[in-house]
Amino acid sequence: MPRSLETIRLSLTAAALAIAPISVAQAQEPSGFDAVMQALQDLGDYVEAETEPGSVDRAQGYRFVLRRLEMHNDAFLPENDVWHPVIDRCPTKLCKYGFDNPDAIYNMVKPLDPKLTYRLKGNRGTVPYITFQQFSMGGGRFNTGGQLESKDLVLDEKGNFEIWLGPDNPDHHPNFIRMAPGNSSQLLIRQMMGDWLTDTEASLSIEAVDPAPGTPRSAPVLSAAEFDARAKALAQFIAMTGPLYRKIILAEPVNRFDEAYEKIDDGGFPTNFKNTMQYEVGADEAVLIEIPAVEAAWHNIQLGTLWGESPDYATRLISYNIIQAWKDKDGVLRYVIAQTDPGTPNWLDAAGNPRGGVFIRWQTPVGEVQKPKVTRVKLTRLRSLLPKDHPVVTPAERAEQLRKRFLGYNRRMNPIDPPK
Repeated sequence: MPRSLETIRLSLTAAALAIAPISVAQAQEPSGFDAVMQALQDLGDYVEAETEPGSVDRAQGYRFVLRRLEMHNDAFLPENDVWHPVIDRCPTKLCKYGFDNPDAIYNMVKPLDPKLTYRLKGNRGTVPYITFQQFSMGGGRFNTGGQLESKDLVLDEKGNFEIWLGPDNPDHHPNFIRMAPGNSSQLLIRQMMGDWLTDTEASLSIEAVDPAPGTPRSAPVLSAAEFDARAKALAQFIAMTGPLYRKIILAEPVNRFDEAYEKIDDGGFPTNFKNTMQYEVGADEAVLIEIPAVEAAWHNIQLGTLWGESPDYATRLISYNIIQAWKDKDGVLRYVIAQTDPGTPNWLDAAGNPRGGVFIRWQTPVGEVQKPKVTRVKLTRLRSLLPKDHPVVTPAERAEQLRKRFLGYNRRMNPIDPPK
């Protein structure tokens, strides 16, 4: 099994932050702008070589190419520096890469200097699960620093917290993250939304603890030479990462899981477990995935395109989390991948993709995680494989489910609730 897709995505983002600052002296012809355009063209040529003319796969591939600019510009062309780190927020409308989790709000705090000390403040909110994890690039590899998760976060009576990040903790702050050494550093915050309509995400702010308070500081202006170098690094990054996730997904087994789960390592949060496969489903077929439920801090399942992006999860049911999913009386979660609505509670909408990826996550599972059972079946036979009391979802009930999902999605895009 390959490394965690999320781990690879985060490693590459960290690599981006490490590449750009050292590339100024390497600026050569063609210009950085031209190099980015050429990288996009080359990736577009790859899409044409990999897909059939007129296919959904090709349309998604072309869109994937253009999204590289939105996804990676901020890593290579920011005006902030280590004294002025910013807190990015994903999802945005185009924040899709590496099996992005529809339930997760990813906050990336960057750039950080592992030799400096930072104070991160906020309010815990009500999301079911949250983690903080620092990592750096150094010595040609990806270095994981300290981390915190929900159960270990010390809060005051109002749910407020203060986290200190730095090389050491002389004042013994209860919420402390030791930063790994390296050339470039960042903090990843994962917030898992359960009920998209009611959960409140954590509020966040960060500042460097300046050893010379009162000294004016501003980030440097982006010069022409710096832009050229960073743009060339962006072009290299696009060329390096463009085909990555498609190759990973196509290497997965089709309509079966090889094992019960894989522990996420090499930079993923240490209590994460996952499983992946490809699905293949015809217009008159269904793929039934049966997962015996286990106690866990978090669990979800999602579909992805062959380009490693989540399909539209605002108006389509391409994912379910531990709160949203229906569990049968025998303790089994039954998910049905199909192109059309099979009338089952956990329908995973293939969304026009006859082939794609499946990603399952467990966070801190308790007890044995069993290998999911997968069955490809004609839609006309699906009900014979389900428990007799497995619910039937009517069109009106599905419409209401989708209505609430879309409202929850828009609330997540604009997370400040109106006054009651």
